[in-house]
Amino acid sequence: MKVKRIFAPDMRQAMRRAREEIGPDAVIVSNHRVAGGVEVVAAHEHEFEAAQAEFKRDYEKKKRKDEQVRILTADKSRQDLDDELKKARLRIAEANDQVEKEPLYQAEGKRNLQVEQDEEDDLQTILESLKSRQEARKATFLDDLDEEDVPSIDVKPAPTIIQKENAAIESMQQEIQQLKSLLEQQMQVPSRKVWVEEAAQRKSVAPLGVADKLVKRFEKIGLNNTLITQLTRGLEADLEIAKAWRVTLSKLTDAVPVMSEDYIDRGGMIAFVGPTGVGKTTSIGKLAARYVLQHGSASLALVTTDTYRIAAHEQLRTFGRILDVPVRVVDENNPLEDVLLSLRGKRLVLIDTAGMSHHEGPSEAQKKMLTSVSVRLKKLLVLSCSSQRQVLEDAYDNYQSIGLNGCVLSKLDESGSLGEALSLVVEKALPIAYVTDGQKVPDDIEVAQRNDLVSRAVITAQKTLERERERALSSTGGASELSSAG
Repeated sequence: MKVKRIFAPDMRQAMRRAREEIGPDAVIVSNHRVAGGVEVVAAHEHEFEAAQAEFKRDYEKKKRKDEQVRILTADKSRQDLDDELKKARLRIAEANDQVEKEPLYQAEGKRNLQVEQDEEDDLQTILESLKSRQEARKATFLDDLDEEDVPSIDVKPAPTIIQKENAAIESMQQEIQQLKSLLEQQMQVPSRKVWVEEAAQRKSVAPLGVADKLVKRFEKIGLNNTLITQLTRGLEADLEIAKAWRVTLSKLTDAVPVMSEDYIDRGGMIAFVGPTGVGKTTSIGKLAARYVLQHGSASLALVTTDTYRIAAHEQLRTFGRILDVPVRVVDENNPLEDVLLSLRGKRLVLIDTAGMSHHEGPSEAQKKMLTSVSVRLKKLLVLSCSSQRQVLEDAYDNYQSIGLNGCVLSKLDESGSLGEALSLVVEKALPIAYVTDGQKVPDDIEVAQRNDLVSRAVITAQKTLERERERALSSTGGASELSSAG
């Protein structure tokens, strides 16, 4: 039977040696760790059972041998301990007997009875002789010295431990008093006092939590409090700020309503409404050029209802001439109903309306005209992102009664904050069809995408903060120049 016992630093090397020495059919019978590596017992596959049985017999034999050695060793050690214990007890008993029979000392004065009387007399004589010689030498030494040669020594009693402790306490009290007076002097200075009070206030203010930090970030973006509360609700308390920021931005992205398609590809009649100066006419020109490039000009027509401003429709007519698209003007002789019915053969009709606020009287006439037509009319509200929050809300309140289908966010390039517009569309659930960010036709208009809008909102807020810092630094520098010049 071919059985090998192999030592190796690790199991991988042991397996390799087993295959080299026994062959590819080597089987591990047993393995265990030893000092310096592992020990492996291997055998051929055909001899595995016999090798395992032999290994088991060897293991049992070794186990019995170790047990016998342990028992014998343990008995011998126990017997040795018993012998030593008996000897120790015997020595203790003998010592006790000796002390009882022959005491070494007796309490009779202070003399030692083991010393003989004559030896004691001799020792007494020697001691007296040494004492007399020492006194004679001392007397001779003092006579030889002159009184003036002897220095006077002022002997002072050594300080006790209590005196030392009292001195240390007094020294510490003096140092504390000095520090106290120094602190009082510094507190009398006004700037120092203010600094100490501000430091105390900073310590009393609790550190901002994750939700508070997120609120500050969203406020810088321009979101309203209602939307911020919805975004930060339900956040885990132990969440890291970076992860919490990503989570809340993802919530904001999901909350932004968009159409996610090119709205004009559906065709139909679309009216663009909104306040004056938000970019309605320019947005229509961009979309018209976009449509012509994709589908041609034959199926497109432009309409304007703005007859309140002088030459208000001239810009739209200019777009029509460039694009070779018909432009129709709505007035007293050509009502909107008749104009739209005459253009039923066109696949897409884009309608420009007069921009008026809800405070102006003609605004009601415009809204009534848009809602009184018999044809199906889609309405897109154009909102300028550079407008304040109240202006945006007023525009929505003014036009919501006509049935808005969506909105266009314009002038993103001129805005310092997109949060106001995003808050409005999220709160009102008003889908965003397009965003515009420049004057180029037809390049500066895109289909609205959630991720792009949220990214732009964050980037715009960062740029605004950078511009504010630069202005603050420049104003500080100008003030310092003026002060130095004065």
